[in-house]
Amino acid sequence: MAAALTIAILLALSVSLVRIGAVAMRLTGLPEDIARFQCVSALTGTGFTTHEAEMIANYPIRRRIVVVLMVLGNLGLISIASTFIVAFVRTGPDMQHIAVQAAILAAAIAVTFMVLSNRALDRGMCALIGHILLRTTSLGEMGYHRILQLGKDLSIAEHEYFGPETPREALKLRGENLLAVRPAGSWQTTAASSVAVVRPGDTLILCGDEAAHEALSRELGHGTKNKR
Repeated sequence: MAAALTIAILLALSVSLVRIGAVAMRLTGLPEDIARFQCVSALTGTGFTTHEAEMIANYPIRRRIVVVLMVLGNLGLISIASTFIVAFVRTGPDMQHIAVQAAILAAAIAVTFMVLSNRALDRGMCALIGHILLRTTSLGEMGYHRILQLGKDLSIAEHEYFGPETPREALKLRGENLLAVRPAGSWQTTAASSVAVVRPGDTLILCGDEAAHEALSRELGHGTKNKR
């Protein structure tokens, strides 16, 4: 029983670490789906060599998060394996005890994943983690959301616009190219050439270097610097 619960607790901690890492990654400007996938990859030691990995390798804070997940992931796998082996060795050749231990282990794992896969619980956990990280770390100081890294110092990012209603041509950009605009409260993105006026709450999708993104973020009132 104790061995099964130990493994269940280790699995729960592993899933929680993925959530913490993903939230931390998201606060650096990485999209949530990419953040979760890369955190799972790091924790399990899978090591997918995708283009998305460059978005992590190019930034020191993200690299540190991934390194921590890699180390903890290896320790967790070793702990699970050793607990699993010790539990079954102690049962000896008695098949009944082995079956009971396996049943308890399966039930504990099933309950763990049922709890952790609950969407409401997941949203609440991520919100709590985000709140704690924002209050205790410098994460989240970036006022824009990077959605695609094109090179070492060139990326496409989303900036929320909170200024007055302004003609698109009158926008004061910092060297970025305005690619598209997503109106407030909508998921529909419109090419910049088709947008006449930018309104408060709209999301600007721009391409530029990091200095330009940071300067525009401060000018738009997000008032923070991008620490890595």
